[in-house]
Amino acid sequence: MAETTTKATRRAVPALLIEATPPVNGIGYWLLACPILLFLAWLWLDVFAYYSPIPWGWLDWFLGALLYWFLFVLPVGYASHWLVTALPRPFQHTGWDVQPLEAVRPAEFYTVRYVFTGRRSAPRTRQRIWLRAAQGWVYLEVAAIFIGFVLMIPLFFSALDFGFGR
Repeated sequence: MAETTTKATRRAVPALLIEATPPVNGIGYWLLACPILLFLAWLWLDVFAYYSPIPWGWLDWFLGALLYWFLFVLPVGYASHWLVTALPRPFQHTGWDVQPLEAVRPAEFYTVRYVFTGRRSAPRTRQRIWLRAAQGWVYLEVAAIFIGFVLMIPLFFSALDFGFGR
């Protein structure tokens, strides 16, 4: 008896990756990253004020906030953006717009496999650095949510073993 297969064939289409530019200069990214940034700022400013020899609290807060922003927020956000955009296939083209070099019919949008032939990053301007840092912090927040979700499963069962929730 002949066996029939219904597996769809995937057409390989060459494509370019073009760095995505969100609307309104990425203010939405900063708003999305706000919870994790505010929590880490609170922690950082608390530790900074505790160890600082400066007797004025307002100066501790001001210097701590400047150091937090320029030595932690911008470099870590930019680095996480670089990591995610350096690996477009595992991260599902995050941070990139895909521009096919051949025509793709709407009916085959979900069956096409893009073969990347090149990348076009936006020029490195001050505004783009801030935008990349914001995007990077959103990626970190999403990662924290997923990792937290996975880690909560064994904690849940552990809590049940000790009698919580009964």
